[in-house]
Amino acid sequence: MSLLTELRKATKGLLFLSESDAPLKAFVWKSVTIDSAAALLKQLNKDAATSVQEIALTEFFAPMAAAQSWHDEAAKADVARFQALVTQLAALKETRVFRLGAGPEIAVFVVGTTPDGHTAGVSTLLTET
Repeated sequence: MSLLTELRKATKGLLFLSESDAPLKAFVWKSVTIDSAAALLKQLNKDAATSVQEIALTEFFAPMAAAQSWHDEAAKADVARFQALVTQLAALKETRVFRLGAGPEIAVFVVGTTPDGHTAGVSTLLTET
């Protein structure tokens, strides 16, 4: 199974909750290296002046991957899926999380390098007012 297929399977039906619920979208960019915020902005054809914040992988996924005493069975299953996704993403080399924009809609890209040198990860959209 290809990495893209694995990531799509891991993210299928998962929603990242913010002020709105947004799906996670898996991607693999062949022959692309994202080693900086500037490289990501170039890949996305975004203005170099776009606001970018880099945060830790575990910090970004903490709200979704932490079990809470009030979770029902469905929520517990989602937590387990988010935990598995974090493990998959952490297995990539140099995994980084970039938040693009100042809001209210913020694009988030989790990117890392595959063993064969491609860039892979997931993206989502947060709403923060």
